[in-house]
Amino acid sequence: MKGGGKAAETLVMQDQIISTTRPMLPGGPVWPTIRGKIGLMTRTALLATISIVSTQTVARAQVTQAQVTQAQVATAGYEADYEASGFVTPAGMPSPEAYYASVEQASFFGNGGSIASRMQSCDGGCGNAGCNGSCQGGCGMGGGCPECGQGGCYSCGGGSGGCGGCGMEGCQSCGGLTNLRYGCLFCRGAGCSVCQSIGRGYLLAGLRALLPYRDAGICAQRWYDVSVGVVGLTHSRGTSNQVLTTQGIAGPAVLRASDADEDGMEVGARISAAFIFGAGGNIEGTYLGGQEWEGSATATSQTATLYSFLSEFGTAPNNGFDDSDRSFNQTVTSYSTFHSAEFNYRRRTVEQYCRFQGSWLVGLRYLRFDDDFGYSTIGEVDNTNNANTLRFLNFNNGVDNKMFGAQGGFDLWWNVIAGVNLGVGVKGAWLDNNIDRHSTVLANSSGPNATPQQLGIEDGTRTSTVMGEFEATMLYRISHSWTIKSQYFVLGVDDVAYGFDLSPAQNLFSAGAVPVSPIRTDSLTIQGVSLGAEYVW
Repeated sequence: MKGGGKAAETLVMQDQIISTTRPMLPGGPVWPTIRGKIGLMTRTALLATISIVSTQTVARAQVTQAQVTQAQVATAGYEADYEASGFVTPAGMPSPEAYYASVEQASFFGNGGSIASRMQSCDGGCGNAGCNGSCQGGCGMGGGCPECGQGGCYSCGGGSGGCGGCGMEGCQSCGGLTNLRYGCLFCRGAGCSVCQSIGRGYLLAGLRALLPYRDAGICAQRWYDVSVGVVGLTHSRGTSNQVLTTQGIAGPAVLRASDADEDGMEVGARISAAFIFGAGGNIEGTYLGGQEWEGSATATSQTATLYSFLSEFGTAPNNGFDDSDRSFNQTVTSYSTFHSAEFNYRRRTVEQYCRFQGSWLVGLRYLRFDDDFGYSTIGEVDNTNNANTLRFLNFNNGVDNKMFGAQGGFDLWWNVIAGVNLGVGVKGAWLDNNIDRHSTVLANSSGPNATPQQLGIEDGTRTSTVMGEFEATMLYRISHSWTIKSQYFVLGVDDVAYGFDLSPAQNLFSAGAVPVSPIRTDSLTIQGVSLGAEYVW
């Protein structure tokens, strides 16, 4: 028993892991010996593991220190001078330099260094002789080539004097623009986008911005929220070549009704807005108009020998009337305005191959066309009641055409490419035309006892008429929201009254009464072009 106790005590001293509470059996330490060997092996393995871990930790620390040193070297020249800039580190925060140890610049590939360092530079190999095609192994982003700018040059072609315009991208072909880039007011030769654009196709490449917007695809359905455009229109005249004034009694014509016609194009507006109303449908309202056409013409005579149509040019009565004949000047004027408004329901559809699409519409249409015609004379000195004043006559005949009714129509569009569309549209309407006429004559001796007096007619009529409209349109989409629109437009209406009607003046002036004469009508044609834009939000 004593031997067993001693062996157990020895084992406890050698390794605390082994349990010796169990006494040894007589005849030798069999079980404790086995356990002691196992404990010794475990301890040896543990010590070896600790040694390996310590060695790896030291190695990693050395690598980390090397990386920090490398990052500090690589970022030399890039760190900010915080003291010079007035930067002050807030209380409780580390200085900015503390962050460099753990942050790499975006241009670095880990331990491989910067992108620039992986490209052969041009340092010291170019000079003023150019980069001779490869610049002693190639230029790069290192800024070594003095003539190629801070971007380096990819291939300068060995031109004398250097690239003269490579810039940030490098230059594949300098195009002989030696040193022209140093005249750039923006970069002074460093190579900005302005001087790079000279002679290198950048201006032509900029034209790509003018290409149509194509992201919506060729199957995009025709649509706009608001459309606004400038419209130039002309209109037909109701006047004729009827002679109004002659030089002398029954002499040569010097003034005709058509002389007051204004054939030029007048500018107005076209404004339209659309609102979705069910799948493929929309409600739209459109205004077109605002044009004002006016013209005038005057015949003069220094000897007061102008005669008017009212006296059959001085023959009935002989030598004409005092107010309308023997005039120093006679003038004819015209004035017209046009307005159109419509409110429609439109239904759109696209054919299966998307090349064509179209729509039909039904709605209401309102047209307003006003036309005035004027004729005036200034004659000799009055020798009766109004002594020492010139005789005069002012005649004006104006009509207002107010047309309203139902209309229908359709359009057809060809999608040339995505973003470019050509279309035609047709509309027709049955309208009720409410015509108002207001005619006045004011003459020097038209009143009692040959005194000045104004005579007038206010009447009207009502008639049914038809309207037809045609338009050809081109759309050029420049962005998701904006589309340029150009259009040719023509509108025709039947049974429209014009201001040129001489019968009221003849009746009022000759008879001194207020007779009712029929209102004359004719067809009206309005046409022109427009340029504007459509917006989608």
